[in-house]
Amino acid sequence: MSIFIQKKEKPIVELIEQHANKVLETVGAAREAFVFYIDGEQEESRRLTKKIHECERHADIIERKIEKEMFEGAFMPAVREALYITLEFVDKVAKRAEIIGDFLTLVHPHIPKELHSHVRHMWDLTYKCGTKLRDGIHNLFDKVDLVFQDTAEVENLEGAVDEYAWEALTMIFKEMNIEKFSHRMMLREMIVYISEVSNMMEDASEKLDVIALRLKS
Repeated sequence: MSIFIQKKEKPIVELIEQHANKVLETVGAAREAFVFYIDGEQEESRRLTKKIHECERHADIIERKIEKEMFEGAFMPAVREALYITLEFVDKVAKRAEIIGDFLTLVHPHIPKELHSHVRHMWDLTYKCGTKLRDGIHNLFDKVDLVFQDTAEVENLEGAVDEYAWEALTMIFKEMNIEKFSHRMMLREMIVYISEVSNMMEDASEKLDVIALRLKS
């Protein structure tokens, strides 16, 4: 099912899709930065943390353009309000990715090999979660019925990330031989930061459901 879009709204729809793409690119850069980091390729990891900032900044620029266009009266008021809120939550995904990139660069954590697999799985699932959120946004004005499938997948993938996060935290505090408590807390902070990216995706997907329902009504 496609939603009728007025001529003045089409450029905004394109910007919303561009914003979703850029947010996903930000998450992808964060994922790659972590993979290179645990593989010992520090220079490449640092390069990607710079890319995270560039992508997040670009996403912010697109967000401001969208807000300006919508302020001038695009979309029905109820849909416009929901779009504002959803856009804010989607943009927070990029900001969460930026935070974890800064953590990697500034803290330069020692990540024990026992955690490498969990970190990889968390990021792989987080990126898949991000692709489903992006797909939901792209389908919003073209194939609105598919949005609910996309958001359901976001919820499932976020749950899978949480499972790996819980396993990792259990390892950190109950199974691994880590001498300093401060090191345990630093690793806990890292795991929480990673899981917060998909948590924010789930929050955004819930707002997306609301818009889809309003567009269909």
